[in-house]
Amino acid sequence: MNKILKSYAGILASAACLSAFAATTSMAAETYAGTFFDENGAYYGPDCEKDGSQLNGAYYTGNYTSPFKTYLGKTDEEIQAKMDKMWKHYFKGDQNSQVFFDKGSEGYIKDINNNDVRSEGMSYGMMIAVQTNHKEEFDKLWNWAKNHMWHKSGDWDGYFAWKRNDSGYEGDDNCAPDGEMYFMMSLLFAANRWNDDQYRKDALYIMDKMWNNPNHKLFNQGNYIIVFQPLGNGNDFSDPSYDLPAYLELFSRWAEKDTDKWTRAVSAARDHLYKSSNTSSGLFADYSAFNGQPQSYSYNSNSTKYMYDAMRCAMNFGMDYYLFGADSTREIEMATRIINFFEKDGYKHARFNWDGTGADESYTQGEAGANAVAAIALRSTSGSEEKIKKNLQLAWDTELMTGQYRYYDGLVHYLAMLHLSGNFKIWKPKPTVESEEKTITETEINGVTYSDGDKVDYFEGCKLYKATVKPAANAIGRMTPRSLEYKTIRNYDLKGCKVNDANKANHGAYYGKKVLVK
Repeated sequence: MNKILKSYAGILASAACLSAFAATTSMAAETYAGTFFDENGAYYGPDCEKDGSQLNGAYYTGNYTSPFKTYLGKTDEEIQAKMDKMWKHYFKGDQNSQVFFDKGSEGYIKDINNNDVRSEGMSYGMMIAVQTNHKEEFDKLWNWAKNHMWHKSGDWDGYFAWKRNDSGYEGDDNCAPDGEMYFMMSLLFAANRWNDDQYRKDALYIMDKMWNNPNHKLFNQGNYIIVFQPLGNGNDFSDPSYDLPAYLELFSRWAEKDTDKWTRAVSAARDHLYKSSNTSSGLFADYSAFNGQPQSYSYNSNSTKYMYDAMRCAMNFGMDYYLFGADSTREIEMATRIINFFEKDGYKHARFNWDGTGADESYTQGEAGANAVAAIALRSTSGSEEKIKKNLQLAWDTELMTGQYRYYDGLVHYLAMLHLSGNFKIWKPKPTVESEEKTITETEINGVTYSDGDKVDYFEGCKLYKATVKPAANAIGRMTPRSLEYKTIRNYDLKGCKVNDANKANHGAYYGKKVLVK
């Protein structure tokens, strides 16, 4: 286990640190040490705002310690084994478990129940592949999406057909915006993790068209909320599970144009999620008006209920909480409501009316994962530890899905497990390292003790260094301490006060003190 993980495990265990996760006020840049690069040199470490301030999210701290460790006591080995099992099951498994199908230079994620390929699943698969460092599978998925889904001209230029058959044809040329959001984010992460600028260029092309395609706009041009579908009356309402403020934060930082619009979309997404959370149950409707109220729609009789799409909202605000922390007060409020609701339900049911009535169907694997991510936001709330543990345990114990319905709930649970295991990281553009030879004298940083000669990544004053630990005693001339020798000097009493020969008797039998021989 590397030392930064030990460090943050200790920090997160303390009440003082847990309360800090609730803070929304910017703070002066902190100092962090540990390992902030993967084995290939990709960076996921600390960062600052342009004014030098930071919040408490992982974007700023580089802290991705798994709550499975801090709350359930799972080891790194146990967590990695769990994640390896998921990859083998869904990507390399048999015909009853796999959702990824390898077709040589291409590959696709299949919705088994509906017997088709969806932009949602393809983009989810790409996110899973980049976060688990499976470049070959990532490229196969991206090749399939580019060749069979991505519009590079015409009416839908920049968008993706939301559905194709598994031969890559037919289906529906219109888009489903959650796919666009995950495609853009996974491509940017891939560009940074694997140092391949073509991924970035592809992502920037899509990002440009989301605002500048003359026929279709992914976001409402008046309020900057993502629309249900940029076509016809689909422009007039939203799906709150498409609100991904953490992704929008990164788009606003990494876009080459329209940065003001991306920035407005960040606030709009956070506001819309909050308004869409029922003030009593904490549940979300599948479709929401821009004011957050459930939105009915002719072809979906369940659009005003907490159904299949809506369960993702808990993961969306949960990841925004731990990755950035900019809206933590409201996200703690949302988490409290929805976790308390499922506590009362006993985690038994999956579908509800928006107000929590009309319980139906059994609690699902996807909900277990998504709600556990939301529960992270309760870290700073007193009396919530058992609720957090319960949700984490439910996510951990969830059986991997097989059979007809494994695609959707299986992948939502998989995405949630990336967050909960510490495998989901913000892979950033290559940073400037100020010095490769910095010496630091601290032997304890963030609660971890370092030894003479330890090599660490060191973040101080919003600058990054490669540093070597040289304790203070060794930093000055590499002095070698000698053996210490003491002698007794008389004429001092027990309290160390000097006395003379005339009054020694008045100060008792003991007199004298030990001093170091020079």
